[in-house]
Amino acid sequence: MQLPVLTVVMPVHNGARWLGETLVSIYNQSFGDFELILVDDASTDALLGVLNAFPDPRLTVVRLEKNEGVAEARNKGVAQANSQYIAFCDADDICQPERFEKQITFLQQHARVGVCGTAFTCFETEDGETVRNPSSDGEIRRSLMRGNCFGTSTMMGRAELLKKHVFDQSMTPTEDYDLWTRLSCEGVQMANLPDSLLRYRVHAQQASQQKSVRLDQLARKIRALYCARLLGLAGLLERMRVESIEMEDLDAAASGIVNYCATHSDVSVSEFRFMLAWLYQKLPNHGLLSWWRWTRLQKELKLDLNRNYRFNIALLALLPIGIGYKYFDTLIKMKR
Repeated sequence: MQLPVLTVVMPVHNGARWLGETLVSIYNQSFGDFELILVDDASTDALLGVLNAFPDPRLTVVRLEKNEGVAEARNKGVAQANSQYIAFCDADDICQPERFEKQITFLQQHARVGVCGTAFTCFETEDGETVRNPSSDGEIRRSLMRGNCFGTSTMMGRAELLKKHVFDQSMTPTEDYDLWTRLSCEGVQMANLPDSLLRYRVHAQQASQQKSVRLDQLARKIRALYCARLLGLAGLLERMRVESIEMEDLDAAASGIVNYCATHSDVSVSEFRFMLAWLYQKLPNHGLLSWWRWTRLQKELKLDLNRNYRFNIALLALLPIGIGYKYFDTLIKMKR
């Protein structure tokens, strides 16, 4: 039997409400040489009824007996892929008819690119915003230092690569951002197509307060880990993973940043400011000694510090540690 060119991996947990529309958008693609591996992550809704209503011989359903989460569900689907390329699509998003064709053509024409995403348009919102992220590999590498610049449901990549580098379940719900940063540090070239080839559904189930807080905290950690990987500081990276930061780690990071920027003219010192802020937050305490070293480090690196920022950092040094952590969280969000 001839193997398909593309595998589409779709994790689903209680997504029957929107799944039918999503399946239609997959089945109606202009490029039809694909298999769809739908991983049912222990759904308890009417998922089976939807699947029966939209039959297609290209569909394979993998049923998980217990809810393992979206990262592991994607990994299970990737492991069963029998193709040259793998695409991701969540069960509530809608692919434009030419999505697969355009991405496969791009990957075939750019042999050094490992993964590519596309622009996407939000719907079921008032503004219907179209999100266009950086397109070139260099822009993407720098953008990842500030945050995620890919929509997971827009992503397609080479199967060999995505089978080797899997989603880390401990990083949920930012497991996608974590994967793209790890791929970048492995030297994998990435791209985003400027065409909006996906409609991204925005709904209340995506935005629980608990999920939002964890997402923000993990995104900041992933961003800091990414910067440490770029600097090649293995010891610092390991201490950052376990969040055991000491004062000398600020000095090691500052030295690494200076050396990195000296050999990478396209990256400025300011790109590492979020990493430094995260390190400062994770110090055992925020006493005056920490504040003094932090302020001195900023001056040594010639980072621009406005008056409000200097005031906030000084105030943080005087607050009790519990209140200080909460205050620092708010400060980072405002600066971001």
